[in-house]
Order: sequence, then C-alpha cells, then structure tokens
Amino acid sequence: VKKCSAFSVSCIANTFLHVRSLNTVFGLYGETLEIPCNKGSTKEDILMTKWKYVSRDGLSGNLLVKKKNENVSVSAGDEYKNRVSLASNSSLLLSEARLSDQRAFTCMVVAVEDIIEYTVNVVIYSCVYLVLQLGKCIAQDANPAVNITWLKNNKPLLQDGQGINIQDSVQVDPVTGLSTTTSVLIYSAQKEDTDAQFSCSTEDSLGQKFSSSSESFTITCKSLYFFYIVC
Repeated sequence: VKKCSAFSVSCIANTFLHVRSLNTVFGLYGETLEIPCNKGSTKEDILMTKWKYVSRDGLSGNLLVKKKNENVSVSAGDEYKNRVSLASNSSLLLSEARLSDQRAFTCMVVAVEDIIEYTVNVVIYSCVYLVLQLGKCIAQDANPAVNITWLKNNKPLLQDGQGINIQDSVQVDPVTGLSTTTSVLIYSAQKEDTDAQFSCSTEDSLGQKFSSSSESFTITCKSLYFFYIVC
C-alpha cells in the first residue's frame, strides 16, 4: 500500500484524494463568471468531473456532474439551478453573479488513479455608478410656462425617485411677465446607458414642439484591484 502525501486527506487502497491550495477568482456583479477547475488544466483520463459549493449553513451543496461520454447533469437547487453550466475545459460557468455567490466552490476530478479536489474562493464586486447631473434644459420667455420632458432614445423619462430625478423650476420676469422654465436631470447611469441618446423637449400652449439636440455619454467600469497572498 502506498503512503499518502502530506496533502492527502485519505488513502483508500491505491486511490488518492488530494486537496490543492485555495485559489481566488473575482467576478463582476450581474455578469457570467468562469470558475476554473485546476486553473483550466485538465487530464485526458478523467472519468468524472463534479462541482459543488459550501452552502450558507456550512454544508456541501451539489451543482453538476459530468461523467465520461455522458452529458452534464445539473443537480443544483433553486439558487443555482438555472445559472450553472460546464465549459469545455471543466470550468464552472456561473451566470448573473450575485453577492451571495461569495463562497467556496470545489471541482472534484475523478481520474483513473486519483481523485483530486480544486477549491476556489469567489469574490464578487460591483462597479460604482455615480448619480450625476446629466443635463440642464432651459425654455425661456414663454407664456404660460411650458413643461419640459426629458427623453432617452426618444422615449420619455419619468421620475421614479431612485435612478431618475427631475428638478423643475420656473422664474417669472418681473418686467415682461414671461416665464423661464429650467429642468435638471439627475440620473443614475448604468452600464447599458453607454451611447444612449438623451435630449429634452417642450410643447407650448399652441401645440408647438421644440427639441434639443441629442447628447450621449460613455459609462466606464474601472476594475478594482485586489491584493492577496497565496500560501
């Protein structure tokens, strides 16, 4: 009988179960995360690949299994049932990454002579999208005062008190009695707003419509840098 190495957990006959050092991968919130199995390096004599994770109560939960010459079998519960799949290199593909995915995932590879587990710690981060004053629209010298409408890709934006905040004010000239309406759009920009066209429009009491030129802006998600030590 062969002796188990210092990294072996158990030794049954001539079959070894090895546990490798913990690696860390970083994913972006809402995106698909690829969690590598053995850093993407796989053997040709693999009989089975199984992915599991550590649940909130500390127990092990199964995700999926791929046996040689068979299709992938997903055994995950509701939390991961429709979000997990297996890449050709045995990496776990996790869609719509969430903060609750920050946990340990383990790839168990059963080969002809070895059973090896590769554990990966997942960290999810989110880009910081700033709420900004996107624009100011001014309609001068009207009577009565006009209403200003903000548009995104020619569709009206409605104030929701969260991502869209429209602040309107009206000033009346004490000499002429004409009104000037000012509207400020406070907008929480998201990644999908890249290259979106924003504009404003007015309609006076006679039904005449006036529109501003469209403006677009770019949303950039800058990576966050993490420093960690692997022992």
